[in-house]
Amino acid sequence: MSAQAPSSQSPVPEYNPLTLADVLNFIKANYAALAVGVAIVLIVAAGLAMYAMQQRRNAEQASQMLLVAQSPKQWEELLAQHPKAAVAPIAWLALASSQYAAGAYDQALATYGRFLEKYPRHMMALAAELGKIQCQEGRGEIDAAFNGYALFVKIHPDHFLAPQALLGQARCLQIMRRYPEAKVIYEDFIAAHPKSEWVAQAEFAMRCLDRDIRAQRKLSMTNAPAGKL
Repeated sequence: MSAQAPSSQSPVPEYNPLTLADVLNFIKANYAALAVGVAIVLIVAAGLAMYAMQQRRNAEQASQMLLVAQSPKQWEELLAQHPKAAVAPIAWLALASSQYAAGAYDQALATYGRFLEKYPRHMMALAAELGKIQCQEGRGEIDAAFNGYALFVKIHPDHFLAPQALLGQARCLQIMRRYPEAKVIYEDFIAAHPKSEWVAQAEFAMRCLDRDIRAQRKLSMTNAPAGKL
């Protein structure tokens, strides 16, 4: 939605909705920031950055609030004041991701759920689905998260977030100390997608895994009976 500019200013450029390609291109340019596996936060940051550029000269109050909001409280205030604004879907995702980043996994899970209730066919609906799974992982529900990631990959194998779900599977296996299975996922992914933008994250995760494997071996040797060393 465009706002009418005052006569003394240049016309406001027509608003072009954020596209999936825009988000994917932003992620490709910033994949190094995904090393810890929290893709949803960056995805929402991409949406906010692009919306800000597109709406920089828009006088709509909700858009202005979107540009400065950072904390969960500010997102909640924006949604309370402008529940039907064009920016509301992005604000819901931003609220959920900010809650997740703050470690408020229960609240983030509920917010992602409300987003999906309100916007089940939104272009970012699958990002919210993945966000819910990541919240389960954050809450320590590792079995549920592992199954959620596996189902996401099975149903959406070609989605641009499928690698994140696959790496989430490996991360859960690593948490469960099922190291060989986790390593197979990382190695198979790197071998099958050598030019993927997600390879850097997989390689970082595998270095962490190798560190865990070495620590486990060292602990095993330390605890082994003297006669078996």
